[in-house]
Amino acid sequence: MRTKMEHGAQAGDADKPRFKIDTIDEYELATRRIAALESATRGEAEEQELDALLEAVKLWDAKHDDATGWKD
Repeated sequence: MRTKMEHGAQAGDADKPRFKIDTIDEYELATRRIAALESATRGEAEEQELDALLEAVKLWDAKHDDATGWKD
């Protein structure tokens, strides 16, 4: 996955990955990786990767939600 990965800057987060999704292709890769991780036995590293991917997808969804453009 070409998605950017960073590590947390806060104390205790230095080992935790963070992902940034910039394209729809990266989004699709992230969602496929999430599905793979959810269906597999996970260790701590995989749990952290899953959490980081879920957060990145959540951020992408919030920025690209068509419903936010609706006016009442």
